[in-house]
This record gives sequence, structure tokens and C-alpha cells, in this order.
Amino acid sequence: MRVSVDPVAIADAGGFLTPSHPLPAKIQDGTWRAGARSAIIAILAWTAVGLFQSVPDLLHGTHWYAVAAKLIEAWAWALLTPAILLIDRRVKAAQRNVAWLCLTHLLLSVPFSLMHTYLAGLLLYPIPEISWNPLRNRDFEAYYFLGSWMTYGALVGVVQTFKFYNRYLTSQLDLERVEKRLIESRLNALRLQLEPHFLFNALNAISSEVAANPELVEEMIENLAMLLRQSMECHASTEITLAEELVLLDHYLAIQKLRFGNRVDIRVEADPASLSIAVPSLLLQPLVENAIRHGLERRMSGGSIAISAQLIDDHLRIEVIDDGAGLPANWRMENASGLGLRVTRERLEALYPTTSDRFAICRRSGGGTEVIIHIPLQRTGIDADGREA
Repeated sequence: MRVSVDPVAIADAGGFLTPSHPLPAKIQDGTWRAGARSAIIAILAWTAVGLFQSVPDLLHGTHWYAVAAKLIEAWAWALLTPAILLIDRRVKAAQRNVAWLCLTHLLLSVPFSLMHTYLAGLLLYPIPEISWNPLRNRDFEAYYFLGSWMTYGALVGVVQTFKFYNRYLTSQLDLERVEKRLIESRLNALRLQLEPHFLFNALNAISSEVAANPELVEEMIENLAMLLRQSMECHASTEITLAEELVLLDHYLAIQKLRFGNRVDIRVEADPASLSIAVPSLLLQPLVENAIRHGLERRMSGGSIAISAQLIDDHLRIEVIDDGAGLPANWRMENASGLGLRVTRERLEALYPTTSDRFAICRRSGGGTEVIIHIPLQRTGIDADGREA
């Protein structure tokens, strides 16, 4: 049984015939533009090489044809450059081994040097003053060949240098992307530790008031629900504006005010210019919770907490100050066991690795504790009213 095969039909079915599957006009136009741009760059580059090589001749007052010879020899390389780059691309795609690449170009250097020798001789032939033309004088063939061979090696070296440099930049960008993803994963993990911790403490505080004041507990639960809802809305972002952070904090403070009444006085003062600065989400809540639990909760007289934010030079300075019991005599941040402080410190270290003294906790001279945070300025472009700044 004989089967008739139509090669035209097979080629057309495989998509090899251009008329059947023409490229979109935009792609064709872009390809031609890129090709024309590359050709112009190659001609200009080799013209610059030819002029550079003719500088000694110009300085010594050599005849015009000597300068023309240098330019024509360089333009001969401009004609061969597309073929060299095409072969280099295919060799690189087929063999990623550097040794094979060097060996291939070493073998290719011979035919390309011969091609340049006779191509330059052909282009120089109309100028009879150029007596060193290899087609006119065979004694200069070896001279031209060795010069072409060295030029080929220099060209390949320059091309490979640019390729390796481009690969280095690409690898650096990939490395930065991986590092960024690792930091985001670490921040998400830290926040996942913080949120259940906060929720447990808030529910524990609410449960302590269930028997004494059910109506108060209902209002506290409503504030907790609003806080959790807004916290989930910000969950996709590692940073939010200070204005949004203060809104989250306000719901938490509402729970504590209902719980402690007049025993705890909490004041918040923020410079209006600082409200558009990006800060880590849920940054202030664990600090205020720490001040209440360890500084004010056990004191019958209660106390006060002052939260302030202001712009100083190139950073945002946030302070959380209380007049409570203060830190133990042998307390050190490195040995602190509290989850809230540890997670806050690690989040700040991950987000702002180049900022020194980003997080500090110290005793106040008049009693209590002072927390100071420095955050580099990263404006979001949104002002306090939600409009673009």
C-alpha cells in the first residue's frame, strides 16, 4: 500500500509556511525595529573602533587612504558581526559548557579570520593607493589574517563579557526576589504567631468581666469583632499607613477603656504629617498590651500610657510611654520571653535591616517604661483623609 505525502501540506499543517500563519503586524514591526537598531549600533561601534585605530595615522599626518583603510576594515567586521552573534547564540543554546564554547569559537576563528581578510581586501580593492591590500600583495595575507584572528578573539571576549554581566545582573535580581519572598514569608509567620496570642489575651480579658458586667462584655466583643475585621482587611499587606494603624489601635483601646474605666488614661498624639507613613500592621497593639499587663494592670491606682508619633529628619519616631511598674532590674531585651516584644523586634529587623536603633526599650527616670521605634520614611501617597497626597 502506497501513501502519497504532500510536503507542502505537511509544512502548512506544522505552521512553517509564513503566508498561512503570518506574524502579527506589531510583532513584525517590533522585530524589524530591533534588527535595524542592532545594525545601526554595530555599524556605529565598529566605526568608533576604526576611528580609534586611525588616531596614530591622523596624528602623524598620514594620507587619507590610510584612515579609509582602517574604517573599511572595521566595516568589514560590522558585516560579519550578525553572523558571529547568531552562531554564538546557537552554540550557547546547544552547549552550556564554557570549555566547549571556547573550543567552538577557537575553531570558528579560523574561517571568520579568513573571511574578514578577503572581504576587507575586496572592499579595499577599488583604492589603488592601499598597497597593503592582501588581494594586491600576497605578502600581507598573513598580517591581515593574524590581525583578523586577534580581532575575532577580542570581539568574542567582549560579547561573552556582556553576556556574563547580564547573567550576573539577572541572577542578582532573582536573588533579591527570593530574599524578598523569604522576608515576606517570615513576616507572615511572625504575624500568624502574634494574632492568636493577641486574640487569646483579648478573650481572656473579656471572659474576666462576663459574670460582673454582661452588658459591658457585649460592647467589648463588638469592639473586638471590628478590630479583627479591619485586621483581616489589612492581612494582605505587611505595612499599612500610620492612620490605619491608629484606627486598629483605637478599637483595642476601646476594649481596655471599657475594662479598666478611669484607672487607665491613654493618650494618642500623632503629627498629621506622619499619618501617611507606612508602618508594620499591628505594631502598636502588642506594645500597649504589654504596658497594660506588666505595668498598669496590677496597680490599684492604674496609670497612664502616652503614644506619640512625629517625623524627625528621615524617619518616623514612635514612642509608647507608661508610668507603671517599670522593667525588672536585670531585664534585657535579648532575654525577654514575651511573644509580643520578640515578634515586634523580629518584624522590624526583617522590614528595616539597614536602620540602626530601630527598636529600644528602657526604664524611665520617673518610673515606668519607654518604648522607642524608628521607622524610615516610606510614604504611601495617601493623606489622613484618604486622598492622594
